[in-house]
Amino acid sequence: MEPDQQQPHETTVTKQIYTPAHIRFGTFLGGPLVAGYYLAENYKVFGEPGKAKATWIYAIAATIVIYGGIISYAETVKIPGVIFPIAYCWVAFYLTEHFQGAQINAHSAAGQRFFGWDRVILVSLIGVAITLAGIYIGVIITGD
Repeated sequence: MEPDQQQPHETTVTKQIYTPAHIRFGTFLGGPLVAGYYLAENYKVFGEPGKAKATWIYAIAATIVIYGGIISYAETVKIPGVIFPIAYCWVAFYLTEHFQGAQINAHSAAGQRFFGWDRVILVSLIGVAITLAGIYIGVIITGD
């Protein structure tokens, strides 16, 4: 057989997803906006682009409400700062398990791959930068 007549090789391209542990840890580091990114990316792999879009809307709204509340009540309510990240990372973990748990387990059972921790940390750091920039712009706009 001539080299240019070889049969094409069958390759299976597997798309990677984030695990609930990735999402919990990444959300703790990066905030609710990062949780939305992880969940939306998983929904895209699962073939549910509508849910991915809705996830972004909820994540942006949650980020505005959470950080707006923290900034508004920071001086009047004395709550340790670590409480908020712990709370929203566990909420993100629960939502992941509730809405994507079966699909993530099926993905794993099929021998599919997951993203590595290096990517989880990188995405979280990018999320922190975006969130801080948004807060900074919000403070400038409101004049506080």
